[in-house]
Amino acid sequence: MGILKRAASLPAVGLGLSLGIAPAHATGYWEYKDWSVAVEERITEEHDWLDCSAWTGGDGMPTLRMKVTRDDVGPPESFPQLQLNSVAPRGHSTQMVNGQAVGFIVDQKVVFYGLAHTDINEEGLQETTVRVRWDNALEMIKWMQSGTHLDAHMVRPYDGGIHLMRASLAGFTAAYGKMMDECGFSLELQQIEIDYN
Repeated sequence: MGILKRAASLPAVGLGLSLGIAPAHATGYWEYKDWSVAVEERITEEHDWLDCSAWTGGDGMPTLRMKVTRDDVGPPESFPQLQLNSVAPRGHSTQMVNGQAVGFIVDQKVVFYGLAHTDINEEGLQETTVRVRWDNALEMIKWMQSGTHLDAHMVRPYDGGIHLMRASLAGFTAAYGKMMDECGFSLELQQIEIDYN
């Protein structure tokens, strides 16, 4: 089985090298209750990148993910946005369409919104991505750290909408901390104060 996996990855390595880009290599993986963290290194001729992500879901269900890249702008100027990814089976469409509003509800107490973007991925499958609005990213993180579960719900005012998924927030705080620490970002959740005078 290991030989088959290695052989299957050779064309991708060859393609990456012919473009002057080495494939991403996992440099670390951790699990914190219902959340996982991975660190991957990408090497190009111009720069070495370190991508750190935390996620839950998958295995046929939508995925909730946050991602940061070392040396990018980070806290307190910018915080990672929560992102929902849903991939449809071959020949089918995702439940969401372009521009569809999605609410992210923490413990039935607060809701944050994002708009769906649907496209065809590299495998020819329809994939929808929804990001929480960038200006709500910090508050979303704070609520997730104090919450127990998060529901993603398609907003359709005329019929009450459709429930997309429920995710446990157990382990989120530890996963967020590990993701940020591995990519060299502060764990403080204070937004920068802007003086307009």
